[in-house]
Amino acid sequence: MNSLMNSHEKIIKRMRNSAISYLARYEVSEFQFRNTMIRKLSNFENELDEKLKFEIIDKIKKEMIVARYIDDKRFAESKSRSIRRQGGSERLIFAKLKEKGISDNIIKFAIDIVDEGNENAEIIAAVNFIKKKKIGIFYKLKHVDKEIDPYILKDKWYGTLSRRGFSLSIIKKVLDITDIENADFILEDNI
Repeated sequence: MNSLMNSHEKIIKRMRNSAISYLARYEVSEFQFRNTMIRKLSNFENELDEKLKFEIIDKIKKEMIVARYIDDKRFAESKSRSIRRQGGSERLIFAKLKEKGISDNIIKFAIDIVDEGNENAEIIAAVNFIKKKKIGIFYKLKHVDKEIDPYILKDKWYGTLSRRGFSLSIIKKVLDITDIENADFILEDNI
């Protein structure tokens, strides 16, 4: 019995070290952490029964939460800020964070913090995205000898922005911008 307990403590110590090493490299949600630890524990020790595996993982997860290595609010806020900076919509943020196991109210809270009450956050994100992808007003024809139908081009842009999660009204507003100075002014308003 003593050797079993000793073995059990060794597994916990090894998993704790693995968890700390993992969390030192990545900011993760509780859901991601749990899934990663399940995978790692299966690689370390296949002899344990499922109930004991989940007890070990839950114990380590609680320790990491108390030590503030895992914080879903912090994770959601940093991920939301990153997605917004890259030109992502609120829908995209919701989808990405739901994949990571974050609850709706934490996601909404994170989006509110990132947008800081700016009612034009979606438009700013969309303009950021079209500037990054060089579409809309930022589009430059690469081959002068080729003629491209503007309706086909605009149709592609609608698809690109809608896949990014923007609403039709935001897409229309952004693609109707005809002056680069206006687009730059919208982006500067964000800074």
